[in-house]
Order: sequence, then C-alpha cells, then structure tokens
Amino acid sequence: MEGNNEMNNQQNNGQVNVQAEGQQGGQFSNNNYQDYTANIPYQTPVERNEKESGTNGLQIAGLVCGIAAILTCCCYGVPAIVLGIAGLVCAITGNKRSRSGVGIAGLVCSIIGLIAGIGMAIYYIWAIAYLQENGLWDQIINDAMYGM
Repeated sequence: MEGNNEMNNQQNNGQVNVQAEGQQGGQFSNNNYQDYTANIPYQTPVERNEKESGTNGLQIAGLVCGIAAILTCCCYGVPAIVLGIAGLVCAITGNKRSRSGVGIAGLVCSIIGLIAGIGMAIYYIWAIAYLQENGLWDQIINDAMYGM
C-alpha cells in the first residue's frame, strides 16, 4: 500500500509541476503568447479639432456642386454656371476653415464645371445666332411645333 501512495504522490506532484510550469510566464506561455494588457493604463481617446484637419460640410457641398456642374454643362450651360459658382463659394469658404483633399477637389471640380458651362453657353448662343442668321431657326421651330 505504501508503494501505491508514493506512486500516487509522484504522479500528483508531476501534474502540479506541469500546471505550475504552464502558468509561470502568464496564462498562455505554452503557446508563446504574452499578455501585454496587464500593465497598460487606460488611455483616453484623442479629441480631434475640426480646425486641425478633416473635412467640413462646406467642402463636401463644394465637391457635390462641382461634380453636378460638370455633369450638367451640356444643358445649355446655365445649370453648370449656377452650380459652378455655388461650388466655388462653398469650396473657398470651407478651405478657409480647414484644408483637406475634399476641399481642393471641390474647388477644382467647380472651376472645371464653371469653365465648361460658360463654354457650352457661348456655343449654344453662337449656334442659335448662326441658325437664325441663315433662316434655319424658324424652320426647326416650325418642324418641332407642327411636325414635318
């Protein structure tokens, strides 16, 4: 009996030693993981000031107006001119508050849309004047109103 007790004690000591070795370097030392979260104090989130960086609503509005100006420049140029001016005002005002890529993109798109709108308006005015000069304008209007 005594031999059995010594054998059980050795086995139990072996299990205890294995468990103790597994928890020596931290909870997951057998898997080569280290627990770094124990000594890190709580860190407060960084507050971002809108003046430092980031986009504001005026910059986004300038970008949207600039893209809309580019897309509507073929509609006689009038919507593109209106949207281009609105986009320029929004982008310039937004860029005074904070600088970002969205504000610069809004400024560029608004300028492109404004130039395209002015160009299309000049083209349509020239085309209508040319058609009126050659007498084709009345023919186009009559065909559109009364059919061919």
